[in-house]
Amino acid sequence: MTMRAKTALKIVNDDHQQMEAAILEASKQAAPMVQRLATHRDRIDLAIKELESERFELISRRDHLRRQAEAVDQGFAMHIEDIEATLKLYEGGLNSIAVTH
Repeated sequence: MTMRAKTALKIVNDDHQQMEAAILEASKQAAPMVQRLATHRDRIDLAIKELESERFELISRRDHLRRQAEAVDQGFAMHIEDIEATLKLYEGGLNSIAVTH
């Protein structure tokens, strides 16, 4: 019985060594793939950061242009109101006033 136990242990040990060698070989083969995946992940992270930065910049530009357009619109509205008020004076008030010499 002692002989059988040693034989069983040796078989387990050989299997263990074979499995360990297989795992080691698999890890050697997987290392370049893991490195490539890490490189791709870093590139994707960088692209995401660049896109977020570009998005922020475009939103800022859009908001700035919107504020400028609103200011221009307000300026035109003021001028139009001034012109309309002047027209009302000319049409109604100035023509009805008698000019004295």
